Amino acid sequence: MSCKRHCERSAAIHKQGFTLMELLVYMAIVGIIVVVAGEAFSNSTKFRIRTDNMIKANQVAENVGMLLKDDLAQMGAKSSLESVGASSSDYFDVSHISDIYMDPNNAIDVKKDSSSFRIVNNATTGNTDSLIFRRLRYDTLGHYEAIEEVAWFLTTANNSTTLKRQCVILDKKSTSVNDYPCAPKGTDGAAMEEYITEMATEIKDFIVQPGIPLIRSDVGNLDYRQEQIFPPGGGNAFKLYPRYGETNLEPLLVSEGGQSVTLSGFSTNYNMSEGLPVTDGQLKHQVIVLQNTGESDSWAALCNEEGNNFTFAPNEEYEISFKVPYPNSGSGTSDNMQMFVPGRDHMSVGFVHLNGTKPTKLNDFMFYPPSSSDGSNVERVMRFTVPDSIKKVCMMFTFAIYSPVVAKGSLTIKDLRLKRRTSENYTFGKDKFGSVVTTIKENDKQNVKAFKLTLSIKRGAKAGGNGETGEVTLVVPAPSNGPRD
Repeated sequence: MSCKRHCERSAAIHKQGFTLMELLVYMAIVGIIVVVAGEAFSNSTKFRIRTDNMIKANQVAENVGMLLKDDLAQMGAKSSLESVGASSSDYFDVSHISDIYMDPNNAIDVKKDSSSFRIVNNATTGNTDSLIFRRLRYDTLGHYEAIEEVAWFLTTANNSTTLKRQCVILDKKSTSVNDYPCAPKGTDGAAMEEYITEMATEIKDFIVQPGIPLIRSDVGNLDYRQEQIFPPGGGNAFKLYPRYGETNLEPLLVSEGGQSVTLSGFSTNYNMSEGLPVTDGQLKHQVIVLQNTGESDSWAALCNEEGNNFTFAPNEEYEISFKVPYPNSGSGTSDNMQMFVPGRDHMSVGFVHLNGTKPTKLNDFMFYPPSSSDGSNVERVMRFTVPDSIKKVCMMFTFAIYSPVVAKGSLTIKDLRLKRRTSENYTFGKDKFGSVVTTIKENDKQNVKAFKLTLSIKRGAKAGGNGETGEVTLVVPAPSNGPRD
């Protein structure tokens, strides 16, 4: 009986179902789950879209950046290898230099522009509006075909900024040279439209910064207004002064100073009677490089005079250059200096402190005289940097002769120069003295040897928003810009 009542009671309870309160709680829980799930799905979709836009923006920025890099790296190319026939040697033609430069013949010196580029900045946004540069076009054999002027520039329409590229021929070798992909010479205005290529849309930034050259006419430090350090003032005359009277140092006969100086009277380290090189008490010669002015006192006192000694800063690149004419070139006679043996006889150029010691971490550069007339007047170039500042050192040539007859010869040093290398010494934003540089004067643009490119592209922008941005920054060397090709 009790079992029957229990079963009837359970059935009654089951017939009652959910109460209203239970139903409301259930619906609230389901609603929260739906909202959370919907929000998660929405956020996931937005994140996927943003990620896709960012990837696309980065891909476009990188692709366009590499195209611009390849384009710009050829800027200023100005010499071509020309063939003159089977009976004559090919030669490098540089007759197009004035066409590659922007304005080399300006009547005002400070306005002369021997660079191959021009940058126009947007006064409103500060972003680069256009970059224009010139270069030669070559055929597959390296022969001159045409002179091209290339422009990368921005246009804005319907609140979207587009990066475009155009090319026009300034001159060409002959009518048989195809203008494509550039516009024919003289194309302008509406006729140029069909030769303009759209490189990318929705541009946020297109910034081209020229490398700030160390050598500039407006730089605060007067020492850095000229590339040439010695001879000072851009001159070409020098003297060589013998250092002697110290251990193992013998005097040399030295000609008068000028654009070239001849050395003779070398001592030999060869024992003619024994037929062997000297191993004890070896003799050497050293000559100090001086300005071509009056001389007196000791070599160290002369070295201490302003203009005769140099200070080298770290992270700058310097260059020693000179020529060594073929001995007795043009005289029809031979010279024993032709018997110089590299590895046995010694010739070097380097630097010395006022106390006679060599600067650490700056070794001498070895060289030897030409062995035939073909090597006459070939420029010898030695480049160096120093890890730490080196102060008040003089340039010095060192000689030690071991071959039997070489000491009877003579040697001429010609067109001796010490320079800062403008092609290596540059920075962006601020110069090495901490000054902010926003523009580079026309006469200094020839020393620009690199560019920094910043390209930012938007994707997915709505209602004036920025969307997702992809950016690429590249540093592009441009060694052919300016007079040195």
